[in-house]
Amino acid sequence: MQDEFDRIMEFFELSPEEKEGRLQEIFEDSVEYFERFKYIMINGTPEEKQKAVEKVMILKKKIEEETKRVCEKTGMTPDQLADYSNDPKNFSPEQWAAIDSAKKRLEGEGKEAQKTPGEKKPEKGEEPPKKRRKKPKGWIPS
Repeated sequence: MQDEFDRIMEFFELSPEEKEGRLQEIFEDSVEYFERFKYIMINGTPEEKQKAVEKVMILKKKIEEETKRVCEKTGMTPDQLADYSNDPKNFSPEQWAAIDSAKKRLEGEGKEAQKTPGEKKPEKGEEPPKKRRKKPKGWIPS
């Protein structure tokens, strides 16, 4: 969970061009992060849950700061920015596919978390979501 959190936080420090190039990667990291967050909230110790909530609050604050910065730069209100970001015409087909896929997975996780009782015991053989290996920087797929 720490790795995904660190990569998400690093994303905010990138240039606009770098952000655009890593859009799909950040959505994948975000989905993984929240899948692991859900697992900890269901199965973690009180200390693990507290740490997970603290990290989500840090992430929430960073997102709010970034939203404010973008709104100031563009002259949009937060509602206008939300409308803009929900319009597929404002993105390339590849970008929109990444956004839409991440949104659907996160919405599914949210609905699943609402159904799950607060203290669920892990089922036999159940493990936390697996960390995926990161490709080396500058990796060019064949």
